[in-house]
Amino acid sequence: MSNALDYEQKRNAPIPNIYLHKVFSKQKVYKMNEATAWRHALAQQLAPHYSANPKVTAIVVLGSVTLGCADRYSDIDLGVFWAAPPTEQERRDVIERVKGKRWRRFPSNSGADQWSEVYQVDGVTVDVRHSTVETMERILADVLEHYDPSLLKQQHIATLLSAFPLYNPTLLQHWQRKASVYPHELGVATVRAHLLFCPAWGQEMLAERNDLLALYDSFCTTEKRILLVLMGLNHIYYPGFQWIDRLIGQMHIVPPNLATRCKQVFGIVGIDPLAGVYQLHELIEETFSLVQTHLGEFDITQVRAEFADRPKTWEHAPDVLL
Repeated sequence: MSNALDYEQKRNAPIPNIYLHKVFSKQKVYKMNEATAWRHALAQQLAPHYSANPKVTAIVVLGSVTLGCADRYSDIDLGVFWAAPPTEQERRDVIERVKGKRWRRFPSNSGADQWSEVYQVDGVTVDVRHSTVETMERILADVLEHYDPSLLKQQHIATLLSAFPLYNPTLLQHWQRKASVYPHELGVATVRAHLLFCPAWGQEMLAERNDLLALYDSFCTTEKRILLVLMGLNHIYYPGFQWIDRLIGQMHIVPPNLATRCKQVFGIVGIDPLAGVYQLHELIEETFSLVQTHLGEFDITQVRAEFADRPKTWEHAPDVLL
C-alpha cells in the first residue's frame, strides 16, 4: 500500500468533484480539497480487500472525506455492510493484507450486530465500522417508521446520507432515498426529548459564585440541547457535535446569528459571567418561541414555566426561626 500513499503522487493527482446525497434529497457537488482527494483515493484502494469476501454486501466512505472538509487531522472512515456477521479473523485478515499496523478493535455496540476497529496504513488512520445489512434496515425502520429519536440511531442515518459508495452503490442509494424523507413525527419526538432546560436561576447562581468550570459545563449542555431542538424543527438527523457552523448553516428555522452567539457566550463568561448567562437565556427563549411558532401541536407551557421557576433566596435570616 505504500506506493498508493506516496506523497508526491497524492499532491499531483487530479482533484475530482464528488457527488453527495444530502438531507431533503438535495444533491450537492463539492470540490475536494487535497486532504479529501487523497484520502478518498486510499479508501477506494482499501475497498476491494473487503469486497473480496462474499459476505460483504456494500462498502461506503464516511465522515469528513464525503463532506469535502477533511484536514490534516482527518482519518479515513469506512462503513462495511455484511450479509452475515464477520468473524474477528475475517476482519483481521483484511488488516493483514493491507499491512495495517496498531490495530485496535472495539466490541459490538450494545449487543447489536455492529463492530469497529481502527488501524494505520503507512501512518494514515483508518476507522472501519462494520454492520449487518439487517441491523441497518432495523435502524432505518426504528427512526423512519416508529419515530425513535435515539441520537445514536439518527447519527447512523446522518452518516449514511452523506456517504459515498465504494462497492455496490445500489444498496446505499436505496437507503439514502428512504432516509431522504424526514418524518414530521420524528421532529416532534426529537423536540420533546430535548426541550428540557435547567431552571435559569441555576446558571445565575454559578455565575454569581464565579464557579466557572461548572458554568462552562452547563453552557455546553444547554447549547447542545438548543441545537438538538433546532435539528428536530429543521428536520435534520443528528450528525454529532462536530462541524457545528456547517450544521447551523443547514438550518432555516434558527435564532439570528446563532453560530456567532453560541461562541460569544463562552467569550463573555470569562469577563462577565452573568452577561454570558443572560445571553444564553435569550437563545433559550428564542428557541421556545420558534417551537411555539413552527410546532403548534407541541405545548411548551410547562417547560417554559420550569425554566422560569425560581426558589426563594435569602439575603438575611427569616424573622421566625424554628
